[in-house]
Amino acid sequence: MPQEAPKLRSKLARWRAWGKENWQVLLFWFACAFAGWYLGAKGYGMALYFRLTGIDPEEWTPLMRLTAQKDPKVGTIVSLEGLTDWQGRPVRLPFKDKLTALFFVCGRCGLEESLNLAQAFQDRNAEKVKVAIVYIGHPDAEVVALSQRFDRLPFFFDPKLTVFQRLNALYMPRLYLIGSDGTLQYLSPLVGHGWHPERWMEELERLSQKIGR
Repeated sequence: MPQEAPKLRSKLARWRAWGKENWQVLLFWFACAFAGWYLGAKGYGMALYFRLTGIDPEEWTPLMRLTAQKDPKVGTIVSLEGLTDWQGRPVRLPFKDKLTALFFVCGRCGLEESLNLAQAFQDRNAEKVKVAIVYIGHPDAEVVALSQRFDRLPFFFDPKLTVFQRLNALYMPRLYLIGSDGTLQYLSPLVGHGWHPERWMEELERLSQKIGR
């Protein structure tokens, strides 16, 4: 310890000397840091970014807009070949007797909330729709427990992500309504986890009314 004290005093002396010689740099740094904190706290940071770039903040989804261009078109035939059950056995979808509501979810996409919404949608439209959950990722104990809790919903895998890529199922959760002949009848807006459950409830209510006609 006695030998370390002089070294520490020497370092502090060098730092003080550097600070005296470069006080303008330190002042500028603190001013930028404070300005960044203040603008961020007031919500001005993104507004300034939008003004500089000319992006309409009401349409702030440039990556999503580019991604949505790869979405399958409503009215086209889509293939669900590549899906398996949890044991890895191939499954045949869509269902032949009802509309298939294909719900893509993942462990970090508000899984429990998504399953609650899917179950409520299934219960409301049970006569015409059957929900199929497609889990993307490797299920841990929590996911397995949720699948057992929501045992009325069939769970599937997309091990090679073939259907995921075919349907462009980015920004999960994402919902696709597919007819018994494979015709895509609906796909949810490309909004993902940024959409709160209340927005999903509104969208599913609108879809339920459309199905019930």
